[in-house]
Amino acid sequence: MKSRRSRAVAALSIGAAIVTIPLTAGSASAAPQYRYFSTYKSAVACQTAGNTLAQQGRITQFNCNAKIIQGREKVWDLFVR
Repeated sequence: MKSRRSRAVAALSIGAAIVTIPLTAGSASAAPQYRYFSTYKSAVACQTAGNTLAQQGRITQFNCNAKIIQGREKVWDLFVR
C-alpha cells in the first residue's frame, strides 16, 4: 500500500505537468508571425534590405525566400517580424 506522502507527491507532479504543458504550447504560438515586406531581384539585395531594417531596429528577424515567376525569373521575397 502506498503512503499518503507518495500519493501526494505523485498528485503534485501530475498537476504540475498539466499546468506546464499548456503554458509551453501557448508561448510558442504567441511569437509574432513573419509578414511579407517586399520583393527583390537578387539575394544580395534582399539580405542587404533585411540587415538594414534590423540595424535600424525596425525588425527583429528576417527571411529571404526565393521564388520563380513566369516560369523563368527568380526573385526574392523579404519576410520580417
